[in-house]
Amino acid sequence: MSGLGGAGGAGGAGGAGGAGGAGGAGVPSGGGGAGGVYDVGGGSSDAPLLAGALIGHRDGIVGSWHPPERVTVDFDKENFCAIDDYRQLWRWEPWVRATVFDFELLSNLRFWIQNEGSKTLAYPQLSHRPAKGGTEVDIVSLHRPDKDVFAKQAEWLDFYADLREDRSAEILCQMGPQVAFWSMLIYLHPSRTPKTIELLDTAVRLAIFVEIRFKHAIAASRALEYSQQVQPMIQTPGHGSLPSGHSTQAFIIAVVLCALFKQGRHSVYYQQAMRQAYRVAVNRTVAGVHFPIDSIAGHVLGTSLGEYFVARCTRNLRKPKGAQNAKRDPLADGKITSREFKGHVLSAKNPNGNPDFDYHEPLSDDDVDAYAKAHKMSKAAVLAKFPFLGWKKPGAHSVDGSNILSWLWNQAESEWNGNGLANTAF
Repeated sequence: MSGLGGAGGAGGAGGAGGAGGAGGAGVPSGGGGAGGVYDVGGGSSDAPLLAGALIGHRDGIVGSWHPPERVTVDFDKENFCAIDDYRQLWRWEPWVRATVFDFELLSNLRFWIQNEGSKTLAYPQLSHRPAKGGTEVDIVSLHRPDKDVFAKQAEWLDFYADLREDRSAEILCQMGPQVAFWSMLIYLHPSRTPKTIELLDTAVRLAIFVEIRFKHAIAASRALEYSQQVQPMIQTPGHGSLPSGHSTQAFIIAVVLCALFKQGRHSVYYQQAMRQAYRVAVNRTVAGVHFPIDSIAGHVLGTSLGEYFVARCTRNLRKPKGAQNAKRDPLADGKITSREFKGHVLSAKNPNGNPDFDYHEPLSDDDVDAYAKAHKMSKAAVLAKFPFLGWKKPGAHSVDGSNILSWLWNQAESEWNGNGLANTAF
């Protein structure tokens, strides 16, 4: 797996790392390093010394006891507000906010096995469960291909192995935090854009939780287990092969960034973001640790989770003034496209049963139109070329918005639209 930001160690399963750790979303150490205000330490080795110093210091300055109302400086005008006031998020350390965001996202997810008990028909499904009850909204499902399909896919790893020398630097660097790669497309920096990085960290953690659950359910063997001639150039991770974590996380980042900056499929930024996600995914095949179909499944999962994440973050945002008559993004109304990787329809005996990964592969009706136009094919021919991909148009039901997640989205967006300057004026 890849990863963008300090996911608190969750990415250790495959070097998932984080967005440069800027979000500091990991487990607190030494009280979050709070003692470092005056560079006095605060780590475990200094704790006894510092505690003793503070005890003696208080004895020297505290004086006689007074009622709190006589000695407390009432500098905080926004404390003790209504229960579950999302605005209180600014108070907490990054790792605390990260925990709140994760709980908010995971609380509404349901993972289950369709046709459980059947060796050939069972497959894992993920859906959104409304907080107040009601009809669930399908997000994504992944079917496991037949074992013979994986064995046939091993041929692709021999083909891609020729690129190892050219891409070795990329592959090794992408085993850890990838903020440098995404910063090539937009100016991300821990000091300049902390909330944007925190937003991306949150999206990556969602991807990690979900992909690992799918990996466990599908339990697909790694390429090395099909052929000793694969000989990966890096350590094979200790979790299942399908879906690819790098592919899932790269595409969720691409989807979220394009939504944050309102970049559609025809923009240069959109094309570069998708190419970057594709290259990150394919590099894992070059390295010898993933099949192309792992990346295809990751593309389906990452895109679906990306749109779900955007919908959860933006549905509760107020509509801009003067935009009442403007066409509204369906995601802003909680409407998502449910997708399916139909790996079970692939057959090693079929000439088209051993697909390579193509990031232009259609995941929506609009994608089919674009692919047909670019390749001068009929829509029917496009659908016939990708029988292992499926989707459903947004239905009548929506996913819940979240004030907590909208706060984070608004904070990230404010780093780019000028609103972040509001509090700097005097």
